Amino acid sequence: MCAIHAGRRGRKVAVIDHAAKIGSKILISGGGRCNFTNTGAGPDNYVSNNPHFAKSALSRYTPTDFIHLVKEHRIAHHEKKLGQLFCDRSAQDIKWVLVNGQVVLGKKGLSDIYPGRVLRRTND
Repeated sequence: MCAIHAGRRGRKVAVIDHAAKIGSKILISGGGRCNFTNTGAGPDNYVSNNPHFAKSALSRYTPTDFIHLVKEHRIAHHEKKLGQLFCDRSAQDIKWVLVNGQVVLGKKGLSDIYPGRVLRRTND
C-alpha cells in the first residue's frame, strides 16, 4: 500500500517480496479467499517494539481505506465473524489489485516488483 501511494505522488519506488513468486502469501491467506482486513482490529491488536507505530500506521491507512480500494476494483467480498472480510471469489483478486496497481503506477514512479531478500542496507 505504501508503494502504491508513494507512486501516486510521483516517488520512485521498488518493492521487494521475499517469496519466490510475487504475492504468494496473499494467495494462501484466508484459505485462498484472502482475509484482506478486519474492521474490528485496532492498534492494541498489533505487537511492536514501538507501541506508537500501529497507532500511527492505522491512523494513516484504515481498514475502511482498504475496503474502498476493494470496492473501487469491484471485488465481491463478505464479512465472516468479528469484522473479518474475505473475497467471495479468490485471493487472486486482491493480488491482482496490489500487483497490477503497482505496475500501473510505474508510469508515475514505481520502478518494479522484485522477488528477493534485503540482506544489508547501507547509507552510501
